[in-house]
Amino acid sequence: MRKQAWNEGPVATTRSPIVRYLRRGERVRSCIVTVGRDSSQYHECGGGSLRRVVPGGQVPSGCLRRA
Repeated sequence: MRKQAWNEGPVATTRSPIVRYLRRGERVRSCIVTVGRDSSQYHECGGGSLRRVVPGGQVPSGCLRRA
């Protein structure tokens, strides 16, 4: 889970600081999707620039599975 730095604006990027890791099977709830400003891709999660806003930070949408 990444949280945008003070000078990055409203959306986290691949360079944003990691605030914590999600554990496998952990449930998070999010209805808000943000779109990355740059062309950075999250290759480890299948790519894409969509991020889900979750309590405490933002997670690439490709890393989450709908329950």
